[in-house]
Amino acid sequence: MEPLEDNSKIKNRLFIGILFLLFIPLILEVTEVIKIKPLDGSYAEPINPEFSMSKWFDGSYQVNKEDYLGESIYLKPVFVRIYNQYYYSFYTIAKANSVVIGKSSYLYEKNYIKAYLGRDFIGRDAVETKVRKLKQVVDTLKTKGVDLIVVFAPGKASFYPDYIPDRYNPNHKTTTNYEVYNESLLKSNIHYIDLNSWFVSKKSTSEYPLFPKTGIHWSVYGELLAADSILRYINSISNDKKVPHLTIGAIEKSTVMRATDDDIEKGMNLLFNIPDLEMGYPTYSLKSDSGFVQPKVLTIADSYFWGMFNWGLSRDAFGGGQFWYYNEAIYPDSYESPIKVSEINITNEVEKNEVVILMSTDANLNKFAFGFLDQLHEAYFPSKTRFKVD
Repeated sequence: MEPLEDNSKIKNRLFIGILFLLFIPLILEVTEVIKIKPLDGSYAEPINPEFSMSKWFDGSYQVNKEDYLGESIYLKPVFVRIYNQYYYSFYTIAKANSVVIGKSSYLYEKNYIKAYLGRDFIGRDAVETKVRKLKQVVDTLKTKGVDLIVVFAPGKASFYPDYIPDRYNPNHKTTTNYEVYNESLLKSNIHYIDLNSWFVSKKSTSEYPLFPKTGIHWSVYGELLAADSILRYINSISNDKKVPHLTIGAIEKSTVMRATDDDIEKGMNLLFNIPDLEMGYPTYSLKSDSGFVQPKVLTIADSYFWGMFNWGLSRDAFGGGQFWYYNEAIYPDSYESPIKVSEINITNEVEKNEVVILMSTDANLNKFAFGFLDQLHEAYFPSKTRFKVD
């Protein structure tokens, strides 16, 4: 009888063990004895549906409740990271929107590859038409005491083309928006800073990487060099008002990424870190010349300006000027309550500034300058009204 008793004990222990495993997620959720790192990126918080008899009988409450419970599982971040790591490690696939894993695990987003290879080219006529409109706007603003500066930020694929996956046929490169814009702007006499070509020219001689391996934006070090270039350019075209000088101090080397230097990797939500380059993280300060008043500077830009804005460039060097993110939300005002560019009088607000900066990375040149140019041009040069004759 002993073997039967032993088998019974083993079955009971297995049953208790399975029950314990099944209840682990519930125990962890109730006790929170283990702190789970939340997922990075943009995620909508699950909403617990409100019960009502009508929703119960039409079935919507059950469906919404099931979705809520599924999204609220305490261990969900762990499961997601395991799932994402599996696809990254075994199939070199990123389970994150538009992320491309390049050679040697250099990370890209698809639109930067398309821009570098010319896959999003809008055509020479479209670019030249936009530059002509821009010149009209620039000349009009000049009569109102406002200088406009175009700044082209570099792109990840333009800076690291050697790591683009072969499936994108990187050797087949056609005309790009950047190339035609660059050509047209250089002929136009518009204030223009080409940081794209400048970054590429400094790639082999820079002491610290100007772009990270696992991020999509310029490095913290590269961003400070870009900010310094912009400040110097503003001062070169202004006589009576000067922005502060940027001084870069001691630089700390680190393979632990800071700020946005691994923003793509964070969005991938992996279990294990992708080895990074050794980056430079400088100390810095802004110093104003005595006797000069800061100009007020409005910046219309994509996400490449966020880093500068966050460490206080607009606040401390641009006279508290606003940042119009993609020409949609207005910052810092939108921190309190959302304010849209579409809700303001664009000419009145633009003319409150001494300088306007239009900044865009090459991946966004197919939609330069996010509607701002068209809106301002229409305001200064309204289309002729056509009257219908009965």
